[in-house]
Amino acid sequence: MRLFLSAWLLGGVLFLSIPGTLLAEELHTAAEVRGLTVDQAKLQNPVKLRGVVTFFDEKLFSRFIQDDTAGIYLGGSNEPALESGQLVEVDGTASPGEYAPVIIPVHIRVLGKAPLPVPQPVTYEQLASGNEDSQFVEVSGTVRSVNLDPVSQYYLVEIVTGGGRLSVYTKTLPVEQPNKLVDSTVRVRGVCSTLFNNQRQLFAIRLLVPRPEDLVVESPAMNNPFAIPASPIGSLLGFAPQGTYGHRVKVAGTVIYQQPGQTLFVQDGQEGVKIESKQTTPLQYGDRVEALGFAAQGDYTPILQDAVYRKISSAIPPAAVRVTPNEALKGTHDCQLVKISAKLLEHAQNDREQFLMLEGDKFFFYAYLQADKDGENAFAGLENGSRVEVTGVCLVEPGEWQAGESWRAKSFRVLLRSPADVVILQSPPWWTLKRVLWFAGALVIISLAALTWVGVLRRRVQIQTGFIREQLQVEATLKERYLDLFENANDMVFTHDLSGRITSMNKAGERLLQCSRESVISRNLVDLIAEDQKAVARQWLEQVVKGNDLPTGEWDFINAVGNRVKLEISSRLIEQNGRSVEVEGVARDITERRRLERELLEISNREQRRIGHDLHDGVCQQLASIAYLVDILGDKLSEKNAAESVDAEKIGSLINTATMQARSVARGLFPVRLDENGLDSAIEEFATGTSNWYKMKCDFVCDCELPAVDNEVALHIYYITQEATLNAIRHGKSTHVRISLVPQNGHYKITIQDNGNGFKDLGASLTGMGIRIMRYRAKVIGANLELQSQPGHGSLLSCVFNPKSRDHILKS
Repeated sequence: MRLFLSAWLLGGVLFLSIPGTLLAEELHTAAEVRGLTVDQAKLQNPVKLRGVVTFFDEKLFSRFIQDDTAGIYLGGSNEPALESGQLVEVDGTASPGEYAPVIIPVHIRVLGKAPLPVPQPVTYEQLASGNEDSQFVEVSGTVRSVNLDPVSQYYLVEIVTGGGRLSVYTKTLPVEQPNKLVDSTVRVRGVCSTLFNNQRQLFAIRLLVPRPEDLVVESPAMNNPFAIPASPIGSLLGFAPQGTYGHRVKVAGTVIYQQPGQTLFVQDGQEGVKIESKQTTPLQYGDRVEALGFAAQGDYTPILQDAVYRKISSAIPPAAVRVTPNEALKGTHDCQLVKISAKLLEHAQNDREQFLMLEGDKFFFYAYLQADKDGENAFAGLENGSRVEVTGVCLVEPGEWQAGESWRAKSFRVLLRSPADVVILQSPPWWTLKRVLWFAGALVIISLAALTWVGVLRRRVQIQTGFIREQLQVEATLKERYLDLFENANDMVFTHDLSGRITSMNKAGERLLQCSRESVISRNLVDLIAEDQKAVARQWLEQVVKGNDLPTGEWDFINAVGNRVKLEISSRLIEQNGRSVEVEGVARDITERRRLERELLEISNREQRRIGHDLHDGVCQQLASIAYLVDILGDKLSEKNAAESVDAEKIGSLINTATMQARSVARGLFPVRLDENGLDSAIEEFATGTSNWYKMKCDFVCDCELPAVDNEVALHIYYITQEATLNAIRHGKSTHVRISLVPQNGHYKITIQDNGNGFKDLGASLTGMGIRIMRYRAKVIGANLELQSQPGHGSLLSCVFNPKSRDHILKS
């Protein structure tokens, strides 16, 4: 495919064109970037502009700069740490951002210092439009609350301005105590940072203040705000020609409800008010309190926002006013403690609260109780239909307002303080219409069941009879298939009782043992095994009968013509009615497989010995010759006072080390002393070499005179010792290995004991490649190998062997 390029000069700028595309134009001002649409910003125009840092703090994910045209946000997170007032030059690309277009910087260069731009005075409506995002602006307002954010360590100052509310983040305050700033009129200069949702829509505004002088108190709050006179609750947001709006007012009353850190209700005579406060000081019902807060419109009656309170004294809680649902809907009891009688229709619970659905004066309303921390349902014992009396705070939902006495609220609800606020006046009658209908339905069902029962029984007997016939037929078929499978299996399948007496055997068993099953049945299984294995086989059979989970056993069976047949047997204990009755076994002829495995092992040993011999007599001799020549060369260079003589000595030392390593490997592959001096001499040489090579202690103890050991047996015992010792050093991190060889009941026992880490899971370790190879070598020479280990206490491997090979024993 060919690619045609064209170029032209337009306005002093060179453009390159690929058919169907146009390279994006470089932008040089923040206003140009902000003027891009989402689709245009996706083109990633290159940007190069110079501006001053207005605010920068990674904790708030805030990185803003502003040039002569506008302010803009720097995206990404790899920029260097900047400071407000730094003049920077930014190279990067434009991006749509998550709300307004932003710049993704590639390189930022600090040029020096510069004054911050002159803040633009704005109204809350301008901020709420989103057009002032990222701009350095100035607003004035009244402080509602001050809190220290524990994550960012910024003061979070909530202010109200122009009918809206916004958050101011600042590191310093113009007062010594944060609470002294509440109710002050302040002027704030900072960067407008918008909070937005995933649909690129604004939902909150915050101002980020870069300097202490950017937060100025214009009108301070009172030193002792609680010193102002208390206003009657009923006067909140009432007409007052001389009153001031927007500052804190004080009310006093009696506590009737509290959710610490959220809501407080107080009542003064026949008036109540809802107070929103983050203060968590616990209060008791009946406590007299004073509360300072900002009056605001509630759902029906005014509320106090951002309030603080203090306890004055303790008193008796006010008596609840008994009202009807119709009276509650008039709205005159909003935020007051009331008592209402109604019928319980339903009760339920969610994660936050428990609620009752009530009916009175043909009107439905709800009563709510804050959920218990343990999740216990406080109303579980209430029965639907009961007549109850609930006491709590009445909250009115006005709906559409109309003047006149006939107006009623859309609904109301009752906030309960505790389960004791619900009193049962009358339990529901037992004979309800629902229960009568259930009883009548039950009688009808019983009658119909009685009429149809005889027919059902007759039909069931017929079906059951047919089912039994089918089952008998299926069982007969399965039995026939089982017998066919049993008789024609390739492996010998047999059963024997708990004493080992054979009770059944298939045709494969006749073929392997070359005798009829009649001559085998009733004989003991151990009697068919070779004489040299009978003792161990009896122990194995005892473990099988006990139900122990054993691996497959390999035994040499003597057939009718006197030949050995190696069978691999897996057994399963059969139980009936919780009692062991017999053992089922499957025997597979592995004579040929073991012969091939043994030949492969012998081939491997021969090849290993050949490689060791070639390495010892070839490579090692050549290395020795090279070392000799290097020594001669070093002497000549030394006589000439040549500096290279030192290098020659190092080369000679390295060659000698390599020679020692090669000889060690050769001895591991081909133990020369095994053929020359016997097994004990070869193991002693191996122990000495291991101690020197691995810088640890490896002892060999042999207090007996070892007779001539068959070469095959000696070779396998040597390799088992070598494998166990090296495993203890490399994997067990042992510092001391003790190898001992002692006689035992006409045989000899070699043990390898170490002080290493041992095995965490001995069962899993027994299936490792090294253990499996050692077990196989032991089986080849008819030896018995055992491994014992505990974590942190090392391991002990023992192998009992006959110095004569199996072939030699059989021939003799």
